[in-house]
Amino acid sequence: MTDLAHSPAAPAPGRVLGGRYRLEALIGRGGYASVYRAIDEHLERAVAVKVFTASTSDGADRARVASETRVLASLTHPSLVTLFDARLDEDPAYFVMELIDGPTLGDRIAGAPLDPVTTASVAADLAEALHVIHERGIVHRDVKPSNVLLRPAPMPSQPPRATLADFGIAYLIDSARVTATGTLIGTAAYLSPEQARGETPTAAADVYALGLVLLESLTGRRAYAQATPHEALVARLVRSPDVPATLPHGWRVLLSAMTAMDPAHRPDAHAVQRAAMRLKTDESEGWNPVPVTLPAPRAEAGPQDVTDRTAVLPADETSEIPAEPARPSRRRAVWLIVAAVLLVAGLAAGIAAAMVWGGTPAPDPTLPALPEPLGEHMRQLLDQVSP
Repeated sequence: MTDLAHSPAAPAPGRVLGGRYRLEALIGRGGYASVYRAIDEHLERAVAVKVFTASTSDGADRARVASETRVLASLTHPSLVTLFDARLDEDPAYFVMELIDGPTLGDRIAGAPLDPVTTASVAADLAEALHVIHERGIVHRDVKPSNVLLRPAPMPSQPPRATLADFGIAYLIDSARVTATGTLIGTAAYLSPEQARGETPTAAADVYALGLVLLESLTGRRAYAQATPHEALVARLVRSPDVPATLPHGWRVLLSAMTAMDPAHRPDAHAVQRAAMRLKTDESEGWNPVPVTLPAPRAEAGPQDVTDRTAVLPADETSEIPAEPARPSRRRAVWLIVAAVLLVAGLAAGIAAAMVWGGTPAPDPTLPALPEPLGEHMRQLLDQVSP
C-alpha cells in the first residue's frame, strides 16, 4: 500500500480545493486515493474529501474514478455513503462525501467482539445496503471491517448504523472492466473462493465477504488468519471457515450458508437481511435465535444471475421458534374451569342421590366466585341439573 501521507501527489492539510473545501486532517489512504476530513466553507459543515493521486493519469485509473463517481451518485440509502460533489477535471481530482463521524467496524472489533444483538443490527444494515447495490447491478468486491463506518445512533439505547463505504474497486455488472481478466481485486482476508481463483465477481462474493465480517465481529478474530495473504487465499480454496459451535444455533446456520464454498448455495443479500432482523428480534427478546428459512434458487438461474441468488438451509439445521410458555393467567383459568366442572358434577350427583333415597332436599348449592363469562356458564349448567 502506498504511503500517501508523504506522497507529493497528496495535498497537505490546510489546502483549499475548489475554493471551497478546506482539508483538515488525513483520515484514510489507499492504493490510489487519500481521504481527508474537511470543511465545506460555503455551507460551514464537515465533509469527507477523497483526493485521487497522480496515478489516475492513465486510462484505467481514470475509468475507475469515473466508475466510482457514477456508483456513488446513483445511490441514496442510510447504510451507504452519500456523494455531495465531484470534481474530476481538476488537479488533483476529488469528490466530496458525507462525513460519518464514527469509528470503523474494524476499530470496534479490535477492542472486543460485538454482542449478538449489535452484530445482528450490523448484519441487517449491511445486507440491506448490499441488496440495494446488487439490484443496481453493482458488486462492491471489498466488503471488510475497515470499509464499514459506524454512524452514531440518534438515541443512546440504539446500536450504531453500519454504513458501507469505499466503492473504489466496485464492479459494474455488464459494464466494461477496468482491470484485466483474472486480476485479483479485493482484500485477501475477505475474498471469496471464486475471487481467489480469479473468476468474475458476482453478488454472491459480497455475501461471502459479509459472512466473514460477521464471523469476525462475533469472535473477535479473522476466519482465515494465516501468516501471509497467499496462505489465506489457499486456505479458503480447500475448506469453509470454521464457525464455532459456541455460537447460537441461528448464527451457525446463517454464517454457514453465507460462507458456502459454492456461490449458488449462498443466500442473497435480501434473504440475509431478513434473517438478521429475525436474529436481532429473537436475541433482544431472549429466545434461542433461528433465522428464517432462505428461499430456494430458481431453476433457470444461470451463473451470472446474481440478483436472485438464494439458497435453502439444510432441513436438519432449521427449526421453529419454540412456542411461548403458557402464561400464568391462562393456566389459572384452566384450573378454575376443571374445578368448577368437578364441583357441578359433585352437586349433581348429590341432588340425584337425594331424589333416589327420598332424603331431605339439599339446599341450593353456592358456586365459588368465578371470572365472567365462566361464572354465568356454570350457573346455567347447575340450573339444568337441579330438580
